[in-house]
Amino acid sequence: MRIKPQIDRTKIVLLGSFNHAVFQPAWFARHDMIGDEEAENADVSMSGQESRFKAALFEIFVRRDRFLVAGLDNHSEHVRDLVVSCFGELLPHTPVRAVQISRQVHFDAGSFEVRDRVGGRLAPKEAWGEWGKQIEEASRKSGDRSEHGGMSSIVMAQKLKSEEGRGIRLVARVGPSAGIGGNKGILVDVGNLFNSAEKKRFRTRRSPSGFCGTAGKVPWSGPNLYSTRL
Repeated sequence: MRIKPQIDRTKIVLLGSFNHAVFQPAWFARHDMIGDEEAENADVSMSGQESRFKAALFEIFVRRDRFLVAGLDNHSEHVRDLVVSCFGELLPHTPVRAVQISRQVHFDAGSFEVRDRVGGRLAPKEAWGEWGKQIEEASRKSGDRSEHGGMSSIVMAQKLKSEEGRGIRLVARVGPSAGIGGNKGILVDVGNLFNSAEKKRFRTRRSPSGFCGTAGKVPWSGPNLYSTRL
């Protein structure tokens, strides 16, 4: 069967040079990225080295060498459009040397047994020889799911190059989800890291419907892991 994610979160990290004092709720409201009331009610934390705040749809953390925005809903285009508005339109000369786009997707497998079966496909116990047999036997005898052995996490990685020669690293991790209760959740965490030898301007496009629109998607290179067949 095919299952759709219960939770779908996007995070974008930029590495470069940033003036963290600029990225305040009032600045985002002035440029129509959040509302005035939302800016007034934002949860803000400031220090000499970093700034962070949490709004309704996203939270932002900025220091001199890093800009991070994480979505708080299931619409990845909110995060993408915010980054494009900040660095593609308002601050286009900000030097950026690397961009990481990550998505964390949580699936409800329906039962502990189905989740365990998925783990068995990704990391067969047979490959572990005698220890794998011991894990299988101990799991069969134990009635406590917290003591159930098997796959806890698996990571796959691939290195690519863009047409411009920039390095791309794709990493996918699968494991149990802490966001779904009942020991039946599966987490798929996929990240694309785009590196540049030099700090360059950030260039991309926002979604056709404008900021926080629903027509666009975060640009993606990598496997389609978000419609999983069990």
